[in-house]
Amino acid sequence: EILMAASVLRRASMRAPFAAHAQMAVTVRSSLNHGNASRFLTSNPPTDSSIPSVDNAVKSEAKSPFPDWFLRAMGYYSQESKDNRVAIMTFMKCHKHAQREEFRSEFQVRDTFHATFQLIGLHAWMCHVRLRLEDPRRGNHIATEFFEHWWHQAMLDMKEEGVHDFLQISSHLKDLQQGFRGSAKAYDDALQAEDTLGHLTAAIFRNVYFAEEGKEAMAEKMSAYAEQQLVQLMTMKSEVFMASEPGTWDFGKPCAVEQLSPPPAGAAEDGIRGTVDVPPRS
Repeated sequence: EILMAASVLRRASMRAPFAAHAQMAVTVRSSLNHGNASRFLTSNPPTDSSIPSVDNAVKSEAKSPFPDWFLRAMGYYSQESKDNRVAIMTFMKCHKHAQREEFRSEFQVRDTFHATFQLIGLHAWMCHVRLRLEDPRRGNHIATEFFEHWWHQAMLDMKEEGVHDFLQISSHLKDLQQGFRGSAKAYDDALQAEDTLGHLTAAIFRNVYFAEEGKEAMAEKMSAYAEQQLVQLMTMKSEVFMASEPGTWDFGKPCAVEQLSPPPAGAAEDGIRGTVDVPPRS
């Protein structure tokens, strides 16, 4: 009974911060669409070879050991089941990508639990921005499931750091959730500012680098990287971003923007429901 009560409390604590963040995001969603995406995305889409093409994404060849009739009977092909898989795969992308060594060596992000959590949060926010272009009901369901997986993984990561007391973990988790809400709002506010990259840099400097003296240039480098990833996500077709099969897309290799090869002159990526012309940086 104690374990069941703890599980109920944990799930309730997971949903509460997202519900509050979702309410905050409603005012932002109304101003985000393909028509004005290029207003705050001023770079060319990256052509990093590590990013699957939006038109030629390679799907996994893995086959389920269960027969098709069994999967259908169990609801594997239902929309909710597909969206649950989208949520966990998207989270796994964010979590795995934040562990890459390039963020420590080239972007000088500290190799600590809290810095890594903030780095996951930056990628989670980018995916959340992209989800706002989808049907609100599906997007909200995927985001909710995404955050539940994240909070659960955060608890496991804290245990690896040596924190095992349930009450202490719950307290830390609440602080992490509130911290993410604050950073996500700061990133959202940057999208509404005239100097988007300037505001995004300041928000990243405070949250990812904890306002550490001497890391201002790294924060600027990270904001340029985040902008490139947002371009990739915002110009990605819905059937690619929302695919329930693994291997359809991933984040690009963390590197300085100037290391990315420029796209061909006049190239533009197809958007989800139209074409987004992303002008080159002036």
